[in-house]
Amino acid sequence: MNDPQPLGRIVIIPFLHGKLTADGKLSEPDIYFILEKWLQRHPEFRGREGEFRIIRGQMHLPEGFQTELLRVTAENIPELAGYNPAQDADLYEYFVEDKSEMSQPKFHKIWIEQCEAAKTVEGEFGTQQAIEYLVGEKFINFLEAAETDASFRAEIPAFVAEIKRIFEPWKLAEYLEVARQTEPFDPTAYDDPEDAEMERQLELRKSANELLLVERAREWLLEE
Repeated sequence: MNDPQPLGRIVIIPFLHGKLTADGKLSEPDIYFILEKWLQRHPEFRGREGEFRIIRGQMHLPEGFQTELLRVTAENIPELAGYNPAQDADLYEYFVEDKSEMSQPKFHKIWIEQCEAAKTVEGEFGTQQAIEYLVGEKFINFLEAAETDASFRAEIPAFVAEIKRIFEPWKLAEYLEVARQTEPFDPTAYDDPEDAEMERQLELRKSANELLLVERAREWLLEE
């Protein structure tokens, strides 16, 4: 099938992962602290954190340690047009992916580990939990990462083939009917009507993006 067009998200903080310190301990990036430092440098986006999305995954370092794989993206909004995360790399350069070809983790191959993990989840907790983990979380996040990374886009067909091998089509179709559905917005939870309206708008944008991602997942996973 043809690769659906990217939805147009912008990378704010590129892929980061834990690193081993000189004494052999694992140091993990604190993505919320890093994002806070980014907001201090870009105060015009303060209060708009709901438009950012933290994408999480897991990877293994060459030394055998498992670490978090993190990235922050934002909706394609005019104020961020042309933004280059390299200009703020000093905020997180210790945790940024290695540049050398020999040591560079193959982030776009992370789906292989995730599929293996899904089989374990299915064996221990059942098919529903496994589908929620692999499709509702990992595959949809992978599609979002693919919006701005060609190496991820190239891996989608193989990832899809493995998902279809693990789960029956009717189970995938059944899950995708309800994937990432959220509770209706409740304005009564806010004392200030302006705060309620701002949060409602953020929720609408987030829900719209979620729906588009789920639709892309449906196109990939349910097409014969």
